[in-house]
Amino acid sequence: MGGIIMKTILVCCGSGVATSPQVANKINDNLSNKGLDGKAKAIPKPIETAKSTVENDPSIIIYVGIAPADAELQEVLDKNDVFGTVGLPWLTGMGEEEANQKVEEIVNKY
Repeated sequence: MGGIIMKTILVCCGSGVATSPQVANKINDNLSNKGLDGKAKAIPKPIETAKSTVENDPSIIIYVGIAPADAELQEVLDKNDVFGTVGLPWLTGMGEEEANQKVEEIVNKY
């Protein structure tokens, strides 16, 4: 079988129904524009599921939180080699280009 395994960018906000889908859509649009949508996709989830999702899904390579990860979540990210960042650039537009470049750089490693 083989082939490329789709990588996941986990986007978490409070409930996973408003802010995180908005950020995930912007990330997915950029991946598509850069021709990387066959390698990775952003998915929104509620913040309370972040730790268990990262621990149980080896396809996750990036965690985007609306707030920075707390110490417990950061430990899980580090242990699972997941890059953590905040989603504000995709909400405000300030720093969005740089944030997209970082995502592209990480996706291109896989």
